[in-house]
Amino acid sequence: MASAVPKAYQYNNWALAPDGLLKDVRHMKGKDQKDDSRWSKASFCVYGDTLQPEEINRDLGFQATNSGLKGERQSKFPRARPLRTSIWILDSPLDDHLPLQDHLKWLIDALEPKLDVVRGIASQYDVRFFCGYSSEHGQGGCTFDVALLERIANLGVPLVLDLHPPGPIALDPNQELT
Repeated sequence: MASAVPKAYQYNNWALAPDGLLKDVRHMKGKDQKDDSRWSKASFCVYGDTLQPEEINRDLGFQATNSGLKGERQSKFPRARPLRTSIWILDSPLDDHLPLQDHLKWLIDALEPKLDVVRGIASQYDVRFFCGYSSEHGQGGCTFDVALLERIANLGVPLVLDLHPPGPIALDPNQELT
């Protein structure tokens, strides 16, 4: 999708907006663009101080979308904080405008054949499905059918639903839960 911000002011999905703030360009629109403030994303996340991302890659047979070791900096910005724990994250590759249920189904389809491996990882580390959702005007919701909820329960992986108000906010699966 084209952004209303010139490429010179963009870095990955971030851009300097006309108001001078750094914003996610997926949620900025030009005159001829549709409102892109409705989105959903899901990730399978593994966290732990002793976690070795390469071992999770090998055991699950997937390359992480994002991974890092405790103490590493995940950003090229000099003021970025080091990771407080090691991480291994697999993001759904589906379009952000598809229903959240579709993202979860994609992840579960990928993980179910490795059920014993997932349960073993869950016994050693903190695991979760981390989901982000934002509706166009701050109203609405998402639906998970019974079959999907049963599949999630069978994996034994908690589900975190992070709700965002409409606007330029990016999902951060590295955030700490309170």
